[in-house]
Amino acid sequence: MGNKSNYIGVENKGNPVLLVKDPIASATSSITFDGIFDDTFSEYWVTLFNVTMSTASGVQVLFKWRNSGSDITGTYYRNYRAISMNSANTTTTANGSYTDYNAITDYDMGTDSTREALNSVMYLFPRSANIKYNFNDNLFVADSSNIYGSEFIGALDTATTMDGFSVYASSGNIAGGEVCVYGVKK
Repeated sequence: MGNKSNYIGVENKGNPVLLVKDPIASATSSITFDGIFDDTFSEYWVTLFNVTMSTASGVQVLFKWRNSGSDITGTYYRNYRAISMNSANTTTTANGSYTDYNAITDYDMGTDSTREALNSVMYLFPRSANIKYNFNDNLFVADSSNIYGSEFIGALDTATTMDGFSVYASSGNIAGGEVCVYGVKK
């Protein structure tokens, strides 16, 4: 075992804790987790691994907060930066908003379901009595075959404490992949 200055081989004392894993076994319109967030943890991490779409093209992956089994409506604000690794197509979007959802991918994907997979780490703060924030780090291939790394910052101005969320395709279904939810202790 290591010492306090060397973390190799040292257990993490429960940070983060895997709460649920959904290996998407068949096409589904959404991946929804209700009642997953409570006051045990102040922060949650969600990983999306190799998430693919069943629609041929033109699909975005979307996110929305949930509470008591219902979608939370309102204006979802976002700031987004995407950098293409194999093209000059790089963009920053500031002061954008959507009604009733936020985008995880701001570029269309889905043309090649075996190649165009979304990999993402989302940092969620659902139990705050203030604005609900989500931060996403994403890697994906768009319909244009451009490979993107993106950072996404989202906010929903509500005092409601959330207990769930949903990830879904803008059209068609999510064809496969895996979603894991982790709690990070206070």
